[in-house]
Amino acid sequence: MKEKAIKLRGGKEGVLRPGHPWIYKGQLKKADPSIKPGSIITIVDFGGNFVGRGYYNPHSEISVRLLTFKDEYIDIAFLERRMYAAFEKRKPLFKVTDAVRIVFSEADGLPGLIVDKYGDTVVFQILTLGMHRLREAAVECIKSVVRPEFIFEKSLSQFRKIEGLRDMMGWWGPMGRTEVEIREGRVRFLVHIVNGHKTGFYLDQRRSRMALEPFSNGKRVLDLFCYTGGFAVSAAVFGASRVTAVDIKGDWLKPAAKNADINGVFDKIEFVESDAFSFLNKAARSGEQYDVIVVDPPSFIKSKNELKSASKGYRDLNSAAMKLLSDKGVLATFSCSHYMPNDIFSGIIKDAAKVAGKEFSILKRCRQAEDHPIVRGIPETEYLKGYFLKINESK
Repeated sequence: MKEKAIKLRGGKEGVLRPGHPWIYKGQLKKADPSIKPGSIITIVDFGGNFVGRGYYNPHSEISVRLLTFKDEYIDIAFLERRMYAAFEKRKPLFKVTDAVRIVFSEADGLPGLIVDKYGDTVVFQILTLGMHRLREAAVECIKSVVRPEFIFEKSLSQFRKIEGLRDMMGWWGPMGRTEVEIREGRVRFLVHIVNGHKTGFYLDQRRSRMALEPFSNGKRVLDLFCYTGGFAVSAAVFGASRVTAVDIKGDWLKPAAKNADINGVFDKIEFVESDAFSFLNKAARSGEQYDVIVVDPPSFIKSKNELKSASKGYRDLNSAAMKLLSDKGVLATFSCSHYMPNDIFSGIIKDAAKVAGKEFSILKRCRQAEDHPIVRGIPETEYLKGYFLKINESK
């Protein structure tokens, strides 16, 4: 059946960002009221020329998410081609890990769909109404392309409410394990796919966790916002003499301790339930020092309007951490929000060093792992940024 078309407004109002799949409500002329939310539609420009094809939701400010800029059908064969291309790109990663993000939404041309593979289990997440209407076809593509033993849907997100969707969670087919063991280089982790945050594990920090290896041997390491111990356990496996892992949620520290145990480093790690700022203040008063500190907080900023207040939070946090670093110590610091531009984050780190009375050299600039590809025409795909900084020796 031929899709119905929606026309873009004329003039500047209807101009799209080149290669960007989002079309906002204000860029569209009034649509045919018979078009059901979530339907596949064709977008044409003011002159009636084909622009792209995607799905439509008039209840969202982002009213259209384009799936293609070509005049092609959107069916299960289309989804399978997209997923196969995404899977093929990730194949080299399986040499070092069995936990990989297979589909990263817009970055893989499948907006609203996240697919993560943890060993023999796939966890997928659907964030938009249009992709929800394609979910059965998406599951069939997961089966045919990724071929996992078990498939779990974990569609839990505040964005679903904006799209008019309820949260959904459950197995598709046979029930698998809710705790899945994965490997990441020399380190093993237990992923809690039901109770863990998002799909269960922060795969986007893989490269940064593995980058800790040359800095950890024989060192005292502090991991703030440790979640289930990704950085802390990695540092201990890489030879750290002592690791302190801090998180405000005690529920995360229990699986973190299990991760330490399965790697044989439980006796090297102290797990502390505490707010990061409170811990840093207490450690400063007691004269504690660390050779390596990891600062990987959850996003402080959910919108552009919060940039100023979030910047202060990042500055205060990093300056407090820098004060606890030994001479020639290493700070690994991150921000995971698209709304925090790298140039502003870099400036915040410089200000934090000035407040702390420290000077530093940049050892490494960090980005999200390769299975979270950055598409230059879609700046929203680039969100994780960070640095490994070496504190210069006191004069």
